[in-house]
Amino acid sequence: MKFMIKNKLNWALTAALALTAPIFAQQEQMYTHYDFNSLAMNPAYAGSKRTLVASALNRTQWATYPGAPNYQSLAVHSPVSQAPAFRDFAVGMNVQTGKIGKFAVASPFAETEIAANIAYHKEIARNLRLAVGLRLGAFNYSAELSKLQLQNPTDVTFNNNDYSITAPMTGFGIYLYSDKYFAAVSSPRMVFTKGRTAPNGVNLDYVSQMHYYAIAGAVFDLSDDLKLKPTTQVKFVNGTPMQADFNLHLIYKDFGSIGGFFRTGGDIGFMTMVKLNPSFNLVYSFDSKTSPLNEYVRGSHEIGIQYMISPKENSRVKVPRYF
Repeated sequence: MKFMIKNKLNWALTAALALTAPIFAQQEQMYTHYDFNSLAMNPAYAGSKRTLVASALNRTQWATYPGAPNYQSLAVHSPVSQAPAFRDFAVGMNVQTGKIGKFAVASPFAETEIAANIAYHKEIARNLRLAVGLRLGAFNYSAELSKLQLQNPTDVTFNNNDYSITAPMTGFGIYLYSDKYFAAVSSPRMVFTKGRTAPNGVNLDYVSQMHYYAIAGAVFDLSDDLKLKPTTQVKFVNGTPMQADFNLHLIYKDFGSIGGFFRTGGDIGFMTMVKLNPSFNLVYSFDSKTSPLNEYVRGSHEIGIQYMISPKENSRVKVPRYF
């Protein structure tokens, strides 16, 4: 098989990725900047900044290895209106894509999610709000092994193994927040498939595996110019080990932040955010395995940009600046 590989090690890892494609679909997209990309994990986040926000994020995982996962996320959300009847409601749209595998003519495994979000925010105490959110959309997962270039075109391993599943999906979330702390729980993607097998007999149980997220964080004043923001995200999936991220950001005035993080499973790295102007933020992170895979895959990168219309000074709700 003519895969775009350089040595036997790459061939072995590529084969492992191909044979474990269900694992790719079972595990939802993973982002280090989960607090920057909050709408992807929680529909209740829509409208929490009380202004229009648009963000785009790209994650290149295991950057030195051909065919490793690559994810993109695009999100837009805003309050519905300042009119009394609608000012507690918000809407949003998010699109997520992901690919795995890099062969001669194709990335054979791909997923796409398109969803609309609606959230309701209620002030329950001074500067403290509770939001509930609902997501409705569609999810597609496809495998196109027929596009691979084979030395033996009659190889039965790759015969009749193309399939594409498109199914409706929903999700929900709860988000409690103020200008100093936040906490949230959500299950952002519940896919409804008609059966447990594709037409070619491939088992699809992994497609409908539900993911549950618990996320929390706070901001502490260290001085007039410095703030410390610890955050954590815990992910639960049936049949797989719990995964937890621990991030620590040091924020300097309104210029931006720098920090580090640890992810269970041995990932460590750093992240930064730069405020380009009152409307645009730029984020970047790098993470890497500590052992033993780091010998072969030397790091993952995330880069994103966010646009936000500056809220009006007389807004009746104080905007959380750091979440």
